[in-house]
Amino acid sequence: MWANTEERWGSISIGLHWTIAALVLLAQVPAGITMVSVDPGTVKNVCYNIHKTNGFVIFLLAIIWLGWRWAHPVPFLPADMSEWQVKLARTTHMLLFIVLFLMPITGVLYIAVGRFLPPENKPVAEVFKYAHLTLQFVLYAAVVLHVVGALQHHFVRQDGVLRRMLSSTAPLPELRR
Repeated sequence: MWANTEERWGSISIGLHWTIAALVLLAQVPAGITMVSVDPGTVKNVCYNIHKTNGFVIFLLAIIWLGWRWAHPVPFLPADMSEWQVKLARTTHMLLFIVLFLMPITGVLYIAVGRFLPPENKPVAEVFKYAHLTLQFVLYAAVVLHVVGALQHHFVRQDGVLRRMLSSTAPLPELRR
């Protein structure tokens, strides 16, 4: 099943979710940490290029994912979730999307304003650098909340919410609307 339904995520959403997660966690974060931790040279240059290229790819995939999400239904949350849990889940998803857009934008602006756009404006570039680095910690917090919520659904509530993001066809427990 390619498209989302009211009950579950489709293959397109699942693929975009896990592709972006893998790019961020397995490539983007390690490359970013390494490039600011090593001395100038080949490793720094390679990590910088990986970070820059992945940032662009993640940005494009996030645009595609958001467009897909707007065009297709988002599966419902279980009816017995408390209001604060629903708000936290929605806020976390919104925060993840915002960070996926703002991190590449602030990164590009930091480099552009600080190095390439005449005249160079180091104080403004530092604002974008600070924003980019701060968003890194917002991303970490949002990912932790997202993962903890998914694990809570899977192990505590056992309501199939996590399984909906693992497969578009696997059987699900009876979901309460």
